[in-house]
Amino acid sequence: MHKIIVANNVERKTVIASPDYTLDKVIEESGIAMGSARPYLDGESVYGKTHMTLKELGVGDIAHLTAVANKDNN
Repeated sequence: MHKIIVANNVERKTVIASPDYTLDKVIEESGIAMGSARPYLDGESVYGKTHMTLKELGVGDIAHLTAVANKDNN
C-alpha cells in the first residue's frame, strides 16, 4: 500500500492506495480538484500520465501528488 498526499493550492488530503491504482483514481478518491493545473508526482510532471498505475510509475511507500495553479494579477 502507498500513502499518497494529494494537494492543490488550498487543500491537502492523504489517500491510501494499492499499487494498481491509477493517478486518476487517487485524485478521484481524494476529492481534490486539480483544475487546469499540471499534476506533479514528487516534483516530476506527470501531465498526460494520470492513466498510469502507481506500480508503472515506480511510486514508493510515500509520495506527493500536487497541482499548483500560478495566477498572475495583471
